[in-house]
Amino acid sequence: MVTRPLRHAVASVTVAAVSLASAWAAVSLAPTGREDVALNESDLHRAVAGLDTGHLVAGAARIDLRPRPDDFGGTWQTEGCATFGADAGLDTVTHALNVDQSRWPEAPDCLYMGGYGIGPMNPITDWDDEAGLHVRAVAFGDGHETVVLVLLDAIYYLGRYGEMCDDCGALDIAERVGADLGIDPAGVFVAATHSHTSPDLIGGWGGVPDWYLRQVSSSIEAAIHQAVADARPAVLEVGEVCAREFNRERRNTYRSAEDPGLTWLRAVAVDEDRPRGGKGRPSTDPPEVIATVAAYAAHPVTRDADTGVAHGDWPAVFAAAVEARDGGVAMAMATGLGNLSPRHLHDHGGADLAARLPAFGDGEVLTDTGIAVAAHRWTHPVTNPALTALALPGFFDRPFDAGPATVDVGTHEAKRCHSSSPVGVTTQVNAAAIGPLVITGAPGETFSNLSNTIKEHNPGGVTMPLALVNDGLGYVVQSFEGDDPARSGAGFVGDPVGLEYEDAYAIDRCFGDMILEQTIGLVADVTR
Repeated sequence: MVTRPLRHAVASVTVAAVSLASAWAAVSLAPTGREDVALNESDLHRAVAGLDTGHLVAGAARIDLRPRPDDFGGTWQTEGCATFGADAGLDTVTHALNVDQSRWPEAPDCLYMGGYGIGPMNPITDWDDEAGLHVRAVAFGDGHETVVLVLLDAIYYLGRYGEMCDDCGALDIAERVGADLGIDPAGVFVAATHSHTSPDLIGGWGGVPDWYLRQVSSSIEAAIHQAVADARPAVLEVGEVCAREFNRERRNTYRSAEDPGLTWLRAVAVDEDRPRGGKGRPSTDPPEVIATVAAYAAHPVTRDADTGVAHGDWPAVFAAAVEARDGGVAMAMATGLGNLSPRHLHDHGGADLAARLPAFGDGEVLTDTGIAVAAHRWTHPVTNPALTALALPGFFDRPFDAGPATVDVGTHEAKRCHSSSPVGVTTQVNAAAIGPLVITGAPGETFSNLSNTIKEHNPGGVTMPLALVNDGLGYVVQSFEGDDPARSGAGFVGDPVGLEYEDAYAIDRCFGDMILEQTIGLVADVTR
């Protein structure tokens, strides 16, 4: 699924207006049964008026994820939530086997944090009010193609769901909004921050209330529609700065590759009535920032899960600091964080990282803003017996595919990675180019060796190799870094036996190889 639009910016007002109207003809139709958004198609026609070289249209939206049970016919339970392994007793549990949502013994209206241990361990009893938890969306259009970046303050968001909801996974949403808005689903990237004190949305750390999953999926779609509706003329500024002091590698049995780069883009509104600045900049007046998107590799594990307070961790603090300083909608997306821990990001460290973003005008203002998008989908073998034992009964709510799955991948015949299994999982990788800027999406916690290698394949521009996009299939480790005994379940105990615990959450030894090779192929497709 590859598209290759003309690689030039919109130059004709008439052509641009017709193209954008055609591409987004359905924006006035919000999805039935989801949050309604008042959209005005005439705004999109006006948005492209006066576009010239280096301009595109950009829009952004932010929606609060604070639980709203009354709006979705549910109840948020904050007391008496079961804690796996604790002496809570079944009298605190509504039912011990909630077959409609989760196989864990949990109360079905409790929210749990994700990422610590396994099973329901850290119930959410309160909500952070300072930075908050949100779903954010940013949309870019060139009159031919559209890229939408969505970031969810959550531990994971799955591509498909099994029992907990119908057609609410990231892949389902991309296909639905693509049909609603007349855009290619390959350009829709739905990602999670991976904050470990944010809600578990996969069922691995307790059940997810069905009403809350409906609220979240509704908010994702509403944010996409709002971002598209808000699209207006903009210029795009990009860059990368070294932020080595904010992360560190963490593999136990060897030293792994690091990625210290903080990559970023900034969409700035064009006001044709204001005096034009130099070097392609829209105005000599203070800019109106529509959105800022950054990508950095560091696990969001700086907050205390024992407090019961849901928190977006350093990405939420980062976003709040950028929004307070520059305006617009800001997001800090994950790149190769699988083997990288945070450093100096506790407390207000997210704001310190945000301060590393250059001021407007200090990056590269793109003069080529033509957009291309691509995606590749395949069924990958699931060979990790520990994860299979949890996923097949439904402790993780990610459906597997019956029938054999096989991959054979590599750059040299003697070093190819081959894997097969009677059980597979269908997922995908994405790529988009906005001129020399390349954005890729992988369906799990990629290691920084992948992000560094992907960057090498776009030497002429800034690259954002995003992790946790359109799925949440655990750690993404290349075969040469893999630890086979750890994948057999021994990795859950980690350090005492000299194994890498990340591999216990890796679905297959060839998964990282497959993701990397397919992504490199997509980068070549979108940059032609």
